[in-house]
Amino acid sequence: MTLLERRLAWQRSREAARPTDLRIVLLSSFTVDPLVPYLGTALVDAGLRPDIEVGPYGQVAQQCLDPGGAAASGRPDVVVVWTRLEDLWSARPSPLDEPPDEYVSDLLVMVEAAVRATECGATVVFVLPAVPELRPLGVGDAGNGRGVYAVATAAREAARARLAGMPGILVADAEELVRELGSSNVLDWRRAAVARIPFREPAFAAMGDRLARLLRVARRGAAKVVAVDADNTLWGGVVGEDGVDQIDLFDNGPGEAHREFQRYLLELRRAGLLVAVVSKNHPGDVWEAFERPEMVLRRSHLAGDRIGWGEKAASIEEIADDLNLGVASFVFVDDSPVEREKVAAALPVVPVLPMPEDASEWFDAIARSGALDRLPPTEDDRSRAASYQDEAARRAVREAMSITDFLASLQLQVAIRPMEASDVTRVAQLIAKTNQFTLNARRRTPAEVASLLDDERYVTCAVSASDRFGDYGTIGAFIVDTELPASEGTSNLAVLDTFVLSCRAMGREIETAMLSHACATAGATMWAAVADAPRNHPARAFFARYGCVEVGQLSSVDRPAWPSHVASVGADAPSGDRSPRVLNPAG
Repeated sequence: MTLLERRLAWQRSREAARPTDLRIVLLSSFTVDPLVPYLGTALVDAGLRPDIEVGPYGQVAQQCLDPGGAAASGRPDVVVVWTRLEDLWSARPSPLDEPPDEYVSDLLVMVEAAVRATECGATVVFVLPAVPELRPLGVGDAGNGRGVYAVATAAREAARARLAGMPGILVADAEELVRELGSSNVLDWRRAAVARIPFREPAFAAMGDRLARLLRVARRGAAKVVAVDADNTLWGGVVGEDGVDQIDLFDNGPGEAHREFQRYLLELRRAGLLVAVVSKNHPGDVWEAFERPEMVLRRSHLAGDRIGWGEKAASIEEIADDLNLGVASFVFVDDSPVEREKVAAALPVVPVLPMPEDASEWFDAIARSGALDRLPPTEDDRSRAASYQDEAARRAVREAMSITDFLASLQLQVAIRPMEASDVTRVAQLIAKTNQFTLNARRRTPAEVASLLDDERYVTCAVSASDRFGDYGTIGAFIVDTELPASEGTSNLAVLDTFVLSCRAMGREIETAMLSHACATAGATMWAAVADAPRNHPARAFFARYGCVEVGQLSSVDRPAWPSHVASVGADAPSGDRSPRVLNPAG
């Protein structure tokens, strides 16, 4: 769509008065209203239904800090804070030879105000301001350690360091607009002078797209697997026709672009994305090609593969089954338009990237798509690839013995611990991304999770595990509300608020150990209501065994015994059970 078409589309969306599921407040030091239609349409394209409000002009800190301000009074889901250094420094001379501390402090004041806004339960998106373009020394500014660029960079990095890893905070960067579009296409000096609108429409559109991508990945999670073709994708040419020695992996030519793509896949793998290969080929040819010394990606880096003559959509489904993941967590990359169309038709939930014919242009295509966007990795993200390799070893052992013998052989250890601040990011990630083993598919932001840690009403626990094959990391969490009012004249209930377990840890009775411990910590009869979410059949079946038979019905939970093959680390192994009862909500 053109920019005009996007503005008109947003106007039609507003006039339709559809229900909203995401309330956003924009706070800025300048007139930010032009951002609204572009952010709105980008969010609609991402499957969200936003309501966007613009806060009072030039009152960022006040609106964040005031309990009656826009960041608190309307209980928004998201607060976007976007200021300009030119506005923050308007009462100061441009940095030239002054000490930088006060300039840096001006931005950090805004940062601290934004951090305070998370106390209201909103996710705050802080936009790092771009480096000002007006520099008294012109090209000489680059050599001035106290010049505009140096001081602006110090302020930006101080803000980034303060915000990095904070629960409930996302960071965007306005400097990326300048890099993407060029300053002449970003800045609008005339509108800045007459209406305090410092940016051109393409810049607002690009920022709207970036903010929408950031919110989408924060709310719905990043892709978990990238499934890539081999011929003309990992290398140039067709191995079955050209021969292993003649496929293009050579320096200083098209083959170098394919090798750079492999390096990129390895960087994604380091950040937590799994890599799989799906190829219509003879397996021996492909694996021989992987032995070429020029190959950067190795067979040991792959979390799964399907090489043969079957349809690639079926191959993706089979790999998803092996990894115990949904196909919606996959992204498909292939040079062939025919194969891309087949997968898109068979698996419409799988993003299919339209790759250019020239492999050197692939990075731009991937960057524009946003399909492989990720938030900064947690420790569990960084170890994910190794965890799935451990899982492959477990599968091999499991196929050779009964399930009882397999579980006994694992030497499984489970640690259930009170949740700490360091757990918040990972737990919020689990809550956002877990679709199969979730009690009710209720999503909580990092800020919401963090707010429960010091609330005596809630018992919050994180769960990690390990066995003889390796460390699972943090793979589960539960939250118990110990003071939910039942009905008038009755005592409070202990109700299971949240219960999630990573799909890669299912089927080992870790969930049984979690529920056993949750029931023990409740200090009273535990109640739970399991929801009928689109993909949570495993959770529904599990809770039905312990009393929650009616979907959506608050029922007492029959506490299971701690599994005998699971060693408890740092937690008691409670036992005993109760007969299930069903609560009549009417009292």
